[in-house]
Amino acid sequence: MALAIILAAGKGTRMRSYLPKPLVSFKEKPIVLHIIEAFEKAGIEEINLIVGYEAPKVISVIEDKANYILQPKQNGTADAVKQAKNHVHWKGQNVFVFVGDAPLITPETIHALELHHIKTGAGCTFLTATFDIDLPYARVIRNDAGVVIGCVEERNANKEQLKIRELLSSHFIFKGDDLFELLDSIEPDPKNDEYYLTDIIQIFLSKGLKVEALSIDHYQELVGLNTPEDLQWAEQFVSSIQPNVL
Repeated sequence: MALAIILAAGKGTRMRSYLPKPLVSFKEKPIVLHIIEAFEKAGIEEINLIVGYEAPKVISVIEDKANYILQPKQNGTADAVKQAKNHVHWKGQNVFVFVGDAPLITPETIHALELHHIKTGAGCTFLTATFDIDLPYARVIRNDAGVVIGCVEERNANKEQLKIRELLSSHFIFKGDDLFELLDSIEPDPKNDEYYLTDIIQIFLSKGLKVEALSIDHYQELVGLNTPEDLQWAEQFVSSIQPNVL
């Protein structure tokens, strides 16, 4: 069994829209609705939406497609997940945590992530891809055997780490017991005082818990849309591929 937490509390200032970011239209639907529907098609029945900026408007549009959990202050992705601790039945469950601005994610990829997580017995598994465009995402650090030994946010990466093309953009599945036991171990980022969920990867590894990364073929599935130009790029990508490829 698994449940989903989708992070959708942001304002989305760079979208230059009167709408909160989750409700900005992509392919004639709100961005976040594409993600909700992908989870539904993947067979995930409990879908929880972390809301914040203009939460009543988001709820009024998405209605009963999700459960709602309020993040009163937007203080980072890890802080958003913390808000769910007392609202979802995570004990003994696998818990997906996805950002709410990547509408190209497919049900097939969600299902593959869950299967890989279960098969490997990992405490934390996340999606990655090899990106041929420059985006400010975390880099995946592997050893010579290909085993994940860490990740580093772009803002904290050194010159060698910045050359890594395998990136992650916060599409996770966790053993719920491990996730909520260790969330409070995340320290605020010294540069902006926010709490980042990607920091939990190193915490899992330091505790000897297994961490897995599943690399997918289409990096486009993982791209978060932040600007009108990003929306246009995603529209063009969808139009350029053959049906059922993504």
